[in-house]
Amino acid sequence: MMSPGPSPLLSTHALVARYGDFQALFGLDIEVAAGEIVALIGANGAGKSTFLKCLIGLLPSGPGMVRLDGEPISGLAPHRIVHRGIAMIPEGRRLFTGMSVEDNLRVAIDHARRLAAGATGWTLPRVYELFPAIAEKRCAAVESLSGGQQQMVAIGRALLCNPRLLLCDELSLGLAPGVIREVYAALPAIAAEGTALVLVEQDVSLAQRSSARLYCLLEGRVTLSGKSKAFDRAALTAAFFGAHHAVA
Repeated sequence: MMSPGPSPLLSTHALVARYGDFQALFGLDIEVAAGEIVALIGANGAGKSTFLKCLIGLLPSGPGMVRLDGEPISGLAPHRIVHRGIAMIPEGRRLFTGMSVEDNLRVAIDHARRLAAGATGWTLPRVYELFPAIAEKRCAAVESLSGGQQQMVAIGRALLCNPRLLLCDELSLGLAPGVIREVYAALPAIAAEGTALVLVEQDVSLAQRSSARLYCLLEGRVTLSGKSKAFDRAALTAAFFGAHHAVA
């Protein structure tokens, strides 16, 4: 169900996706407004990561199925989509080992979206201010960092692309609870800058607390959408599993 209001920053329109003969997504209509945090929840295999791959151009979609500011971006190469203003923090972080923290961050600067004259964007000092823990490690090899610090580097690298929309694939995966809180505490500050976020997250409670709206996927279809705080555990359970199970 499409949300009312101003024109969305991102929208998908009857989005379908396939891996060969296997259809992974079935007609998704999803919207994200500028500066909004939207969670995408669902079990393994629900289609969450496939959805992100369609947005960033790693998986093809049909003409007009993905639009940014109303303009179709389906079929564009990933680097062109980054230049349009979408960046992704992939599951597993995928940092460049053998390089320092700062060198990993600088890679993004060379591929960042060009800003209008006079506009301010993300810079190395601003990323270090957001994540002081990696500022202290800027000269260290990235593989020497803890998992949480590596995730901060991955977020910082994506921010240095100056995105209007940040796609976050399982930020909490493999991290200790205290580190998860520290990482997620930075997200409102990012959104306050006008950057929208899509959070793919299996931790339903974390997703609900951290977002304004959420969509639940089950077997490639949207089973629930609306304001995150509007749903009780029973509704989330039914949407998440399609059956009577407990949700953590």
